[in-house]
Amino acid sequence: MALNVATLPITVGAGAFLVRDGNLLVVRKTYGPSKGMWTIPSGYVEPRESVVQTIEREVTEETGIKGRAGPILGVRNRVTETANDTFLIFSMTYVSGEPRPDRVEVSEAAFRPLAELRTSDSSAPFTRAIIPKLARAAGLQLDPYTPTADPTHPLAYLLYV
Repeated sequence: MALNVATLPITVGAGAFLVRDGNLLVVRKTYGPSKGMWTIPSGYVEPRESVVQTIEREVTEETGIKGRAGPILGVRNRVTETANDTFLIFSMTYVSGEPRPDRVEVSEAAFRPLAELRTSDSSAPFTRAIIPKLARAAGLQLDPYTPTADPTHPLAYLLYV
C-alpha cells in the first residue's frame, strides 16, 4: 500500500545562511544524517514560536552568534516514512558574537570560506548543494503588514513576498 502523506506528522524547521566576510557560519552536528559534517545551524519550530524566532534562537543556542533573520532564500520539503518535513532557509545578518558550539547538539561552530565548503568532503551534501544556489539569491522578503500585535491571536501571521 502506498504511503498516505496526509496521515504523517508535519514538521517545520529553519536553517541559517549567515555569511560574514565571505565565510559561512556552519556547525558540526552531533547527531543525524549530517553528523560530524559542516552544515548550517538549524532547528525545529517550538510551540508558540514563529519561524523567525526559531532561527534566531537556534543560531544563538548552537553557535553563540546573534543574528537577524532576513529573507527566506529557499524551501526544502522532504517526505519520509515518518514525517512530512518542511525546512525554510533564511538569510541572516550578523549582529555579534564569535562562534562557540553548545557541545550538546553541535561539536564545532565556525565561519568557513564559502568556496571551501562548496567542494569539501567534510561539508554535508546539502551544504555543498545550497551554497551555489543561495550565495546570490535575493529571497522572499518579510511583508510589513501585521494584523495584530498579539502573536497568539489566530489572525497573527508572517507573510513573505
